[in-house]
Order: sequence, then structure tokens, then C-alpha cells
Amino acid sequence: RLLCEPQLAHLGRAMGCDSVNSLLTTRGKDGAVAMRADRPMLVVSSTSWTADEDFSILLAALVAYDAQAAAPAADGATLPPLVVLITGKGPLRAYYEGEVARLGLQRVHIATAWLSAEDYPLCIGSADLGVSLHTSSSGLDLPMKVVDMLGCGTPVCAYRFSCIGELVTEANGLVFSSADELASQLQELAASRHGARYHRLLRGAAEFRRIDWDANYGPVLELVERGLAPAAARAGLQASPIGAPRRAE
Repeated sequence: RLLCEPQLAHLGRAMGCDSVNSLLTTRGKDGAVAMRADRPMLVVSSTSWTADEDFSILLAALVAYDAQAAAPAADGATLPPLVVLITGKGPLRAYYEGEVARLGLQRVHIATAWLSAEDYPLCIGSADLGVSLHTSSSGLDLPMKVVDMLGCGTPVCAYRFSCIGELVTEANGLVFSSADELASQLQELAASRHGARYHRLLRGAAEFRRIDWDANYGPVLELVERGLAPAAARAGLQASPIGAPRRAE
């Protein structure tokens, strides 16, 4: 359905989509739907298209991937094509769309789009991999886009900064500091998409989904109540069940 929208229609044409084949699936003569054996690897990144995120890193990594995918391998193995969907809107979107148009990639297909609130999680959950280029000037704020990706069960490659390890671990993703490092990660994961390492990351992302509001709220509330209790006692107050002190009767 998404590929029928004007902003994404060229992806469907490039990947040979028709009434039988979608981007990722194919329909058999009996009507059963299965994953395409030649399906591309779907990579999703979301952004507000500002100078806070250097998308030249991703573009350089994709150029390197395209060259590697087009090169004949000694063992006959080939990297799958990449479909890269970058979601979001912002001041630098037009600039980077111009950069993408000049790349002339053959095995990597890039599209930019603004998705609805309903389509955004469906798209992320359908992806093989998410990429985050978020950086933090303070080193303390965590990217919600990574929470979105892991929350949809999608492993992540994230730009390295001081506290990113609180979200992205060796169990659910990889971190990078340069375009070369990201390119190597994309090639490794694409080549092993059906292998043990990628499936370990899938399991790690699925485990992240288990961490819901209730699982987080209880332990944090307990810490807050413990912290409030001594001060409340000194002031002649009691800590209420929700952690806010009230005056003792």
C-alpha cells in the first residue's frame, strides 16, 4: 500500500513490484503469500533533517555498500540490494534529496517520505534494520527513534556517543563512529541476514519490547520513594503511595 503513494512509487518500479510481487513478498498460484527469495534488505532511518544529524555519513556508507554489492565476489556470494527509507521532514530534506539524486547508485535504492502516525510503526516494524544518526551535545539525551525501532523489534545501527549504550547493546544492535564503520556493519548484516548473528540481534530487539511501562515504573517509583522518605521524615511528612510527600496526621 505504501508503495502506491507518489512519494514511494519509484521504489516499487525499481524493485519489480506488481500484482504478484510486493517489495518483500510474493503471492503463489494458490494465493499463499511468502517472503521473496530475492527480496532486498529494508533499512529505515528517521530524522528531523537538521544539522544535528550528519546524513553524509549514511550516504557515504551506502555508496561503499553499492560498490561492494556490484563487485563480483570470489565465492560467488552477492550482497542483497538495499532499500533505504528515510522518514521525516525538516529544513535539510531538500538538500539531501539533491545529494541522493546525484549518487547514481545501482544496488541501493533510497527514498524519503513523511509517514502518518499509523504507517510509521508499521514501516519500522517491517524493516530489517534501523539506522540512527542522532548525536547529543550533552551526551545525556537518548534518541527516541532508537526506542521506536527497538520497540518495533528492529535491530539498530546507531551513531556512537557517551550514553547510547543505555539503549543499544551488543544484544540488539551495533554502534559506529564513521561512514566506513557503518558501511562494514551494513555489509556484514546484509551478508548474514539469514545467519546466527543477525538473528541474535533480532532476539535482542524482541527482548527489548518486553520492557514496558509497568516494568519500568515500579523500580523507578521505589527509588523515588526511598529518596523521599528521609527528607519527608525530617519535615514531619509521610511519603504517599505515589511518591509525593504528605503531612502526617
